[in-house]
Amino acid sequence: MLENSLKVLINFNEKITRRQLEKYYYHSWKKKFPSLLKNFLFIVLLLIIIDSVFKGDRSRIDFFKILGYFFLTCIFISLILFYFNKANYISKVNQYIDGIKKFSYVTELYFDDTSFHIKSEPYDLRSIWKNVSYEILNETIYITIEIGSPFTFIIDKDETNQYQEILDFLKCKSRLKK
Repeated sequence: MLENSLKVLINFNEKITRRQLEKYYYHSWKKKFPSLLKNFLFIVLLLIIIDSVFKGDRSRIDFFKILGYFFLTCIFISLILFYFNKANYISKVNQYIDGIKKFSYVTELYFDDTSFHIKSEPYDLRSIWKNVSYEILNETIYITIEIGSPFTFIIDKDETNQYQEILDFLKCKSRLKK
């Protein structure tokens, strides 16, 4: 039987935090990829429709050349965006970790029947369970709180010995993100 409340203390570990944030970057890009692919397919469909309407005296080979150039351009732009955003993200992670290093703090997580509470030096958030969702990727839990914009808190199995209790509490009180 699940207790009515759970308190978890997590000590800051720079190595784990860097690894978590790097994994989160790749995870978020994997989630964006289907929408990028869908947009690409819609543009290809639009080009096919436009080509069939304004065919003129061009051959199908010309159209496939244009489509090939468009495909290569999309891949090139996507790679540039990926690496540019990654460099920007890494610089923000470095600033965040440099700010946190000044404090030797412990993050406190409180789980109870009505709410979830995160308390640490940089932030203090409380939310009712209706606004909390979670995802599990390997042995990492991504807890997302909707507070106008999503706030994601990351917990690794090797970060706490209460991993299973946290997971059990989330399964009972929160919803699994799909």
